[in-house]
Amino acid sequence: MAITTLDEYLKTIPNDDNRSRMVAVLNWVAEHYPELELRIAWNQPTFTHHGTYIIAFSAASKHMVMAPEFATMIRFEPVMRERGTDFDRMFAHQPWNKPFDYELLDAFIQDQLTDKRDVTSFWRAKEHEQQAAEAVTSDEHPPTLRERPADDGQLADSFLEEFKRYADNPTPGHPFVQLNEQLKQALRDYEANPDDVYTLDEVKAELGLD
Repeated sequence: MAITTLDEYLKTIPNDDNRSRMVAVLNWVAEHYPELELRIAWNQPTFTHHGTYIIAFSAASKHMVMAPEFATMIRFEPVMRERGTDFDRMFAHQPWNKPFDYELLDAFIQDQLTDKRDVTSFWRAKEHEQQAAEAVTSDEHPPTLRERPADDGQLADSFLEEFKRYADNPTPGHPFVQLNEQLKQALRDYEANPDDVYTLDEVKAELGLD
């Protein structure tokens, strides 16, 4: 069955802690990159910008998956090897039982946004992959990771703890209930007017959340 909403997707993750981790990561992306648009594509949470793919996430039994594009995976292979990241050709794996690598996620998104700022298609052209491979071979423009401020970790941990408390004891009127309803309404609005694209700031203003 096709998954069309974030709520439906989260229900496919049976482990409460893993589900909370997914919510925390999606929330981190929304907080740090409000210009990105969250949609459900290929039955998984996917972020896009000006109609082009940036990154997607999925859940496996032993790890969470980050999926930038192949050119980005090529460019960051030396970085991932140095950091001890488990990865394959297309995906970077984040074990559920280890801290999530937000610095690597941030670098993936930065690279995707920078490299695709003038790209109008959903996917990169194939020559981007060749260019990335040549850049790695020649040590040209090595990718860098921004150090994650300490308070980012506190924010993520605080959000995760609050979500766990809510999951254990759902209460009417809780902010998570309101957020879920707002997301559902945003999806209904999008389905009714798919040609209208809103930034997060516009959505927040419309909902009176400024």
